[in-house]
Amino acid sequence: MASGAAPKEIHPSDWSSGFNDAMPKLFISYRRSDSSDVTGRLFDRMKDHFGRDNVFIDIDGIPFGVDFRKHLSEAVGKCDVLLAVIGNHWLDAAQEDGQQKTRRLDDLQDWVRIEIEAALARGIPVIPVLVGQSSMPRDKDLPGDLKELAYRNAAEVRSGRDFDDHVGRLIRGLERLQGKKRELQEDL
Repeated sequence: MASGAAPKEIHPSDWSSGFNDAMPKLFISYRRSDSSDVTGRLFDRMKDHFGRDNVFIDIDGIPFGVDFRKHLSEAVGKCDVLLAVIGNHWLDAAQEDGQQKTRRLDDLQDWVRIEIEAALARGIPVIPVLVGQSSMPRDKDLPGDLKELAYRNAAEVRSGRDFDDHVGRLIRGLERLQGKKRELQEDL
C-alpha cells in the first residue's frame, strides 16, 4: 500500500473471497452500555491474532452512510463464529418505552438479540463470552429463539491479571473449532 493511502474498507461480502481460509471469521456482538471497555480490549487481541480482516465489530466494521441493519445481517451470515459478550447488565439492560422501562432483550428489534438469533438460526457457533462478574443466563430468563444460548459453552474473559490467560484460552478454543471445521470440509 502506498504511503498515506487509506486502509481498505472491509465489507462482509469480502469475507467470502477467501483472504485467509485458515483463520476464522469472527463477529463480536456486545452492548456498548454494558461492556464496551473489555470488548475493545478483546477486539484488539482478536484482530492482532486472527487479522483485522477476520474480525467484525460494529464500531469499526460499518462504513458511514451504509444501512447498518443490512450490513450487520450480512456480517453475521458470513462469520464462522459469533462471540456474544455478556456483561453484568446484558440480561437486564432496559430502554424507555413511554412511561415504563422494558428489557431490551424482549424487544424483537434489539440488535444484540437479532445478531445472536440470526447466528443460532444459521447454525453458526455462538460462544458466550462472560465479562465483569456476569454468569450464564438461564433459558427461562431468555426470550424466544434466544433460549438456545443458555446451552452454549461459555468462555470467561475477566479483566484484571487473568485477562491475557483468559483471552489466550479463547483463542486456542477458536483455533480448535476452526481446525475441526477444516477437517469436516476436507472429508466432503
